[in-house]
Amino acid sequence: MGVLALALALLRDEPALVLAGLPLLAWSLLAVARRTARGEERSYPAPSLHLSRRRLDEDGAARATVTAGPGLLTTASVPRPPHADLAPRHGSLTGDGGAALRLGARRWGSIEVGPVHVLVADPLGAFRAQVDLPPVSLQVVPSSVVLDAPVDVPTPIGVSGAHLSRSRGDGTALSEVRAFRPGDRLHRINWRVTSRTGQLHTNATFTEQDTEVLVVTDTTADVSPAPWAGEDAPTSLDMTIRATTAVARHYLGVGDRVALLDIGRLIGAVPPGSGPRQLRVLTDALSRAARDPGALRPLPRLPAVRTGTLTVVCSPLLRPEVITRIGELLAQGADVIVVDTLPPSVGDTSVLRGRPLRLEGRVSERFWPEAWALRRLERERTVRELREAGVPVTAWEGPASLAPVLLSLSAARGAPRRRRS
Repeated sequence: MGVLALALALLRDEPALVLAGLPLLAWSLLAVARRTARGEERSYPAPSLHLSRRRLDEDGAARATVTAGPGLLTTASVPRPPHADLAPRHGSLTGDGGAALRLGARRWGSIEVGPVHVLVADPLGAFRAQVDLPPVSLQVVPSSVVLDAPVDVPTPIGVSGAHLSRSRGDGTALSEVRAFRPGDRLHRINWRVTSRTGQLHTNATFTEQDTEVLVVTDTTADVSPAPWAGEDAPTSLDMTIRATTAVARHYLGVGDRVALLDIGRLIGAVPPGSGPRQLRVLTDALSRAARDPGALRPLPRLPAVRTGTLTVVCSPLLRPEVITRIGELLAQGADVIVVDTLPPSVGDTSVLRGRPLRLEGRVSERFWPEAWALRRLERERTVRELREAGVPVTAWEGPASLAPVLLSLSAARGAPRRRRS
């Protein structure tokens, strides 16, 4: 533009055009000289995208930084991923040499950050370049609350651990005081009873064992909450994954072995393990579960479980095949607990008034609330039949959901049995 203004000034003999063209020409020459001095004649340094964390918990935050080079005006635009928040809100920010945005994860799962549109310009604005950076994956693991539940299990089946069993052996809990037998340890001798009876007596104890906990996850359905439940209300899959994580963290924390079996084929099976590494393996596997299960597929066959294995089934209890699998676990002698993960707002009859509901100011032409209310009534029969078969069913309501169930199971196992004649 500066050269054109000077050419017109010479052709038309108008000095005013010289005053308009000289600043533009000087600006262009200065920009070219600066770019040549910095060695940027052909292109700018390639921008890069970096995440401060590749793995974070629900409600956690990570920083997405776009770096282009010092002295360059950089504008980054990031599309807002689902179930995530950006700061700035619309995902666009300009900075000197780079731009940093804050990403907050509201739901577990895999989040794709990007593609990021980057616009780079020199400080004078004379040269610009645009590029689209490929998306970067961010793994959000499900949050797990600390369960307000006892660590006792109904039937410990391991070798050594923190659970008091009903088997006699080396331990700290007193079982009985009995007469000394060959093979008893000398430090177990009860000298008070021995001096009173004149015969050697020893303290018999119960063994302390660990156990194997099998968590069965039902990912065959992802039922959304009712529209009036709120935007951040969890779906059935959210509740299933969070309950599974909480149960696994609870028993791994006391040294038990925990295995995972997904009957929906979204996660796969995780073999038994213990310790912090097993918890990381479980949470990584759970966070990879897709939110769209797609077409219904046949459920896998359950592996054989040992008698007395504590089995926690997290399911919305909607498919008949899932109920069949629970019956198979019960037939193998497992101690089965069912955690109901159907959102409480689904099938809620308190909102029904005998007339169509109004959603967002309009009368709904579909009767989904009424249909789900009927489905929940049908499901209540399934829950009643499970309880009659000796399977406790408790709704997932947070940290205290399993406490009464585990206490009742432990009390039932420890109750005296009537001897048949």
